[in-house]
Amino acid sequence: MADKTSNSNLQPWWNRPLWGDKSMLEKLESIIHKPHDSIPEEVIEHHQRVFGELKILTPIAKALDNNEFNNPEFLEFVHISKLFAYEIGEYKGLKNYIALFRVAVEARNSFLKIEQIELSYRSSKQQEMYRFLLGLLEQQLNSEEFIKKLEQKQQEILPEIHSEEGKDAINVYTETLKKLARQDELGIKLMYLFKKYQLENFSLLRIISEIVQYLLKRNLLDFNDIKILVRANQDLFDQLGKVIELPIDKTREEDYARMLQYIAMKQKYQDIYIQFLRLLEVMTSWSHFYLILKEIREHYDPDEFEIPEEFNTPIPGIEIYNKYQSVITKKYKST
Repeated sequence: MADKTSNSNLQPWWNRPLWGDKSMLEKLESIIHKPHDSIPEEVIEHHQRVFGELKILTPIAKALDNNEFNNPEFLEFVHISKLFAYEIGEYKGLKNYIALFRVAVEARNSFLKIEQIELSYRSSKQQEMYRFLLGLLEQQLNSEEFIKKLEQKQQEILPEIHSEEGKDAINVYTETLKKLARQDELGIKLMYLFKKYQLENFSLLRIISEIVQYLLKRNLLDFNDIKILVRANQDLFDQLGKVIELPIDKTREEDYARMLQYIAMKQKYQDIYIQFLRLLEVMTSWSHFYLILKEIREHYDPDEFEIPEEFNTPIPGIEIYNKYQSVITKKYKST
């Protein structure tokens, strides 16, 4: 019982049960579907309380709403994000690889800094550190263990390096790897894959990132345009496909274009996407209360009952719900 209460308290306040464990709709249905000569006071009271919840949620939703949410390109990003998440249709089997693709773009600066240090500092002790990194990557540790062992090696090797420049290089090298591991655990997995396939030239990531930046200025709804860009850089994407171990049946031009489109859209809309998800969370809760209010109002025919004035009061937030109803109510099923 304690666990149940604890879990309930972890939910946003608007998702917590108002009147015990039994849902409001279940309680109301047990009342309103009994024959009555007039609307029961308990139903009117429920209506008032539910209406009050809508009045609380609506200002939150209005504060989160943004005109950019109506942008067709943004709405397509929302849709594509769900297709990747649920691996639907042509997006099936790409979920894990798009995550590595994303890290390749987002963490490019860290990879390039690591590459620069490995090429510029070649003393025996520094090369020992580079070999140690390869062995560490092969263990496929989680971020915490990876960082711990890396720091231990850093402290072991620093006293054996005599130049301040060499020490600084090891420190920057270690800190960059730690940043990569903290930023996303997939970062160290991607580093391992680069080393595994002996692709030491991380400029591949810089070029991919430049392609993404180029796309940000173009119409991301033009899938054909993105396919043409992939076709023009096929060798580059083939290299990336090898690094992230993309299955051969997912290395078509269309597959790369889908991933590229998603990555570019994510970079363009990530900040407002987080805000949009918060709005959807609030409006999904809003919709639960709305359905209860709707059920009450529709059940009592004005020709048969004397309808209280508050039953005809406009529902707060309905205009926001109407704007995003298709997104709120759309169901996705994995295939």
